[in-house]
Amino acid sequence: MFPRFPVVTKKIGFLVYDGFQMLDLSGPMCAFEMAERSSPSAPYRMQVISMQGGSVRNTLGMAIDTVRLRRLSLDTLIVVGGERWSLGQYEVVAIQHVAARVRRLASVCTGAFVLAQCKLLDGRRATTHWRFAGELQRDYPAVRVESNPIYITDGNVWTSAGITAGIDLALALIEDDCGTSVAREVSQELVVYYRRPGGQSQFSAMLELAPESDRIRLVLSYAREHLGAVIRRTSREDCLLERPSVWTSLQGRNRGDTCKGN
Repeated sequence: MFPRFPVVTKKIGFLVYDGFQMLDLSGPMCAFEMAERSSPSAPYRMQVISMQGGSVRNTLGMAIDTVRLRRLSLDTLIVVGGERWSLGQYEVVAIQHVAARVRRLASVCTGAFVLAQCKLLDGRRATTHWRFAGELQRDYPAVRVESNPIYITDGNVWTSAGITAGIDLALALIEDDCGTSVAREVSQELVVYYRRPGGQSQFSAMLELAPESDRIRLVLSYAREHLGAVIRRTSREDCLLERPSVWTSLQGRNRGDTCKGN
């Protein structure tokens, strides 16, 4: 019989500050919580931390208790996004010190700006919310910013796109720790994509399209949901034969006519 070795608990630290975005924190935390419930191979212990410890308020005005960032032993440090946080020298040195001792370093959304201020993204590929990618590149030219990926891994540094993309990041970290099956099960429990189709551009560009036509709206909706799919070529006649009543109805709406039975 082979000896059974104890499973090592992985400590995940979420660094927050006044004005952090709640979903940037709660989304990834829920994913790690579900992973721990789903598999004995995923023993996570989570801590919410801040520079001074104590109560920290998010953008909603809700306060959360935190542990002070000082000599903590962490497996993974995740910097949460939110309002801009201008770091002082003491804060930069403290974050750099902790970052040097973790196995993985990550950011959600605009948390990438915190890592960039600490020069922890210099020479690395990184992403952030599509709306702020240009700003990150301009302010920190040493960072190789990519605006489209949902998340990016460069060495032991992981960065994600905006807000809900923190869940995608957490699923990827869970897969890195526990394998595909656990990550898939967590995604099912959270009712989210295991692998989200497409990149950030589908949200920044396609949402600008808001047609009044029902027919065009249905087509765009289908396109968004099947960005990675191969669509079989179908003739116009096939469409008419399959759904003649719908086709007639849509034609009538597009002309502004009202379909009436005879």
